[in-house]
Amino acid sequence: VLQWAASFPERVFACLPIATAARHSAQNIAFHEVGRQAIMADPDWRQGNYAAEGVNPSKGLAVARMAAHITYLSEAALHRKFGRSLQDRDGLSYAFDADFQVESYLRHQGAAFVERFDANSYLYITRAMDY
Repeated sequence: VLQWAASFPERVFACLPIATAARHSAQNIAFHEVGRQAIMADPDWRQGNYAAEGVNPSKGLAVARMAAHITYLSEAALHRKFGRSLQDRDGLSYAFDADFQVESYLRHQGAAFVERFDANSYLYITRAMDY
């Protein structure tokens, strides 16, 4: 939005960028890279040719979304929203399911995202945003 308004002021009457910056910080780039690597490490990514082979790198894309989602809220906001609250249980399971509400939240966000977003699009969009 910022670049569009700057490049084409005669075509943009007004814009309202929300939660944006002119460029990403090193931390934002790092989180994007973790997400891209998660997608490309998924065995179903198939060098980006997954659609032709009838598969989808949904596990990698879900992890990418989970990592990115951490950056959408500050540490203080995550603490206020979730703290260390347990998810539908009275005690810790010491297993690898979602003991904490924040884990359940991130897993939900990842699972919902893969239903509506393409992995290759995610790779290219996040790369473009980094520049």
